[in-house]
Amino acid sequence: MWLFVWIADLLYDALIGLRNLVSLLRLRPTYVLLELSGPYPEHRARAPWWIRQPPSLEDLRQQLRQITVDRRVAGVVVTVRDLAAGLATIQSLRAALATYRAGGRRVVAYLTQASTRVYYLASVADAVVMPESGTLDLVGLTLEATFLGEAFERIGIVGEFEQIAEYKTAAEPFTRRAMSEPMREALNTILDSVFDDLVGEVAFARKIDPAALRALVNTAPLPAREARDAGLVDAVLFEDELPQHLAAGRRRLPAILPWRLARRSLLRPFRWRRPGRAIAVIGVTGVIHVGESRPRRALPLPLLGGETTGNATIARAVRAVERDPRFGAIILSVDSPGGSAVASDLIWRELERAGRRKPVVAFLGNVAGSGGYYVAVGARRIISQPATLTGSIGVVSGKFTVRGLAARAGIHREILGRGEASTIFSPFMPFSPEERRRLRARTVEIYDRFVDRVAAGRRMPREQVLAVARGRVWTGRQAHQHRLIDALGDFTTAVEAAKELMGVPASRSVPVIPIRPPQDVPVATRGLAMDISSVIGGIAALLEEHVLTLMPWDLRLR
Repeated sequence: MWLFVWIADLLYDALIGLRNLVSLLRLRPTYVLLELSGPYPEHRARAPWWIRQPPSLEDLRQQLRQITVDRRVAGVVVTVRDLAAGLATIQSLRAALATYRAGGRRVVAYLTQASTRVYYLASVADAVVMPESGTLDLVGLTLEATFLGEAFERIGIVGEFEQIAEYKTAAEPFTRRAMSEPMREALNTILDSVFDDLVGEVAFARKIDPAALRALVNTAPLPAREARDAGLVDAVLFEDELPQHLAAGRRRLPAILPWRLARRSLLRPFRWRRPGRAIAVIGVTGVIHVGESRPRRALPLPLLGGETTGNATIARAVRAVERDPRFGAIILSVDSPGGSAVASDLIWRELERAGRRKPVVAFLGNVAGSGGYYVAVGARRIISQPATLTGSIGVVSGKFTVRGLAARAGIHREILGRGEASTIFSPFMPFSPEERRRLRARTVEIYDRFVDRVAAGRRMPREQVLAVARGRVWTGRQAHQHRLIDALGDFTTAVEAAKELMGVPASRSVPVIPIRPPQDVPVATRGLAMDISSVIGGIAALLEEHVLTLMPWDLRLR
């Protein structure tokens, strides 16, 4: 087989060689303009053909690798537009730009406006440039939670939930009027951790005293000139003045070409693959539920219209990789707040079983909490970014009772049943004391199993896991201190860990292949009606799971 691979590579390199000779005659792209926009998932998601896929982190890394190959390019100019990435993804973007800079190339960030997260990303550049009309909105970070308890009471909806333990607050936004003290304590701890990291990294990059940077945050927003005087911006220029600024006294002004044009002139690397096995990437994205995964939908609704993960789809992917001799390791890429306790346990089982034959490394993205952490604990190594939200080792169960709402609307429902517990999950009947006791016993059982899975996977005493569990959410840095993860880093760190476990030298390149198993049942029709039907079906499937390992919120920089 490898003989055919080598022949294919020789033909490919011959074509690339000819193309590179032609490229040398074209306009020299001294600087390449990269516009960063969108959520930047780690890899492109599986989605219907009519949905335009946003660029991924792997796309950006590939662009920077191609730019690095061409020594004629002095650097990149980075602009930001509608960057919807989470904080951990921002850290991965910073790492990609920092790796490019480490190769001796220049990174210049041109920002018309700069929020906290945009400036956090741009601070890794050699220079930050803004127009004089620009504003640096380095205002810090906030975490907002909306509580609907009183509103639900007014319309006659009652939430009846059991939570294990006191920090498992997924149901509190629907049952309370304000934060509980455990919730407030946990969120303040997370804000302190993230803010300390943000200030420390920006201060280090900009060579500013951290205390002085905190003082500047407290006086934000800052006009561009004030930001320059404070050392946060290097130059105040309009975009058309950038070439003169980048020329640095040279006679010839550099060309700044957008990526779509520059890629035609860039030299491309040659390819020569060595015998060896590849690394498979299996993604767990969005809410976890029983059944088949659902691709990203056209409906612009948070949580409901996004990609979801079903245990059946993941099981097929894991088993396919396990049987395929071409793969030597699995990277589980998780960006999920959790969901169904049953589905999370079934995914854990598949990975724990496959890990006996091939090493599994888990990479945690923006959020890998509750069920999102559950599925990862069987991996041999767990990697996350410092700002990843993870942990949340806890369980919540219960239902909403709408009997009061129905009565106000003049709706009267009669229920006939057989069996004392036949109405336990009916939304028109409140829990009896005995039903609540049974529900709590079931919730405690699942929580104990969750703790046991973590203790076994992380090789920690059960008492030590209990001390950091109780439903509490941690940042990646805090989780590392509590031994819930093994190392801090980005996806490339996870790849290096997988290579190490495969016994592959760090200097050797290994193919990394995302696995996207097909749907078990083909979709016959497409369109908005199908989107709505699928989303409603997904919600219904999740609501049928009365015991959840789910996080209630996310942390985002403004």
